[in-house]
Amino acid sequence: MSDKELSEQQKKDAVADFLRRCIEDADETIAKKTQSADDPEELAKWLAYRDYTDYALKEIESGELNHWFTQNS
Repeated sequence: MSDKELSEQQKKDAVADFLRRCIEDADETIAKKTQSADDPEELAKWLAYRDYTDYALKEIESGELNHWFTQNS
């Protein structure tokens, strides 16, 4: 492995960090949309996005998606 290649764990950590940030952003947006009571359809989309992203994060953290991060040699 060259210095520029990431380990499987580094890849998982990077994706998990990104997903956590997406969830934080979604939570903030959901809070704003809930307070404003503006466009319930848009709020529903954000809730679905947040739930899906959280599910994906849990799959990565549990190891269920480890095969996504294997090295192709």
